[in-house]
Amino acid sequence: MVPRPRDDLSSTSDQKHGVARCPSLAQTHMQGPLNVAVNGSGKSLTRDELELVKKDLEQIKLNYNLKEPTRSFMDRPDTKWRFGGPPDYSLTNYMFLKQRTRSHPEGSLELIVENLVKTWEMERSHKVDCSQHESVDTKSFKISANGGKVYDNVEANRVGNYNVLLDNAPKELYDAKGKSWEESHDAFHNAFAAFPWEVLECYSGPPTVAFTWRHWGTYTGTYEGHQGQGQLVEMFGFGLATVNDKLQLTDVKIYYDSREFL
Repeated sequence: MVPRPRDDLSSTSDQKHGVARCPSLAQTHMQGPLNVAVNGSGKSLTRDELELVKKDLEQIKLNYNLKEPTRSFMDRPDTKWRFGGPPDYSLTNYMFLKQRTRSHPEGSLELIVENLVKTWEMERSHKVDCSQHESVDTKSFKISANGGKVYDNVEANRVGNYNVLLDNAPKELYDAKGKSWEESHDAFHNAFAAFPWEVLECYSGPPTVAFTWRHWGTYTGTYEGHQGQGQLVEMFGFGLATVNDKLQLTDVKIYYDSREFL
């Protein structure tokens, strides 16, 4: 075990058990600085910065009667966590509540879909064993992006979300088939401190839900040697998600312009 540095949230775990290094359980994939001017390029949040974010998160929830997104199935005692424990989404939730463009009412289809997709992202990114993913029908689940390859549950989990969603991107911009799960996340992890996601509108109800979405982050870190200047990076797209009677995802098709992101 490597000693933990005192000024950040670094942690290490046994790679043999599918656990990777990360600065903190709040910055497992997105490890960029919160602010360009404060702590420089590519440096993850310090412990003090994260504590301030958590205090601010609680304050805006209290002041504006806000609720954090619901990511289900994080309390199962036998879960095999990729980073040694359940993720801490306080930083992402803070950015989400401050910067979202929609606030969906309780019980709305938009909020249900938003929380389902956030749960799916959490499980796909943090639960090593895809048979433990409860947001999807593990036997029938499939996913594709922009008319690219259709991945089943096992293969999608093996290659990772980035490679699935960028499978059909121009090869000169991103070679999904040439990157492992770890390499695909390493390609982006220094660019942003957080990368929230929201549903904009739903156009049809279950079993097949048609919806538009927005994904965004503040470019404070680096991507392929390019230093961000704190500019907002946004992606907009359309999705078709089919669910079963348990509201588990069975088929997901995502459409967006990957060139705008890359």
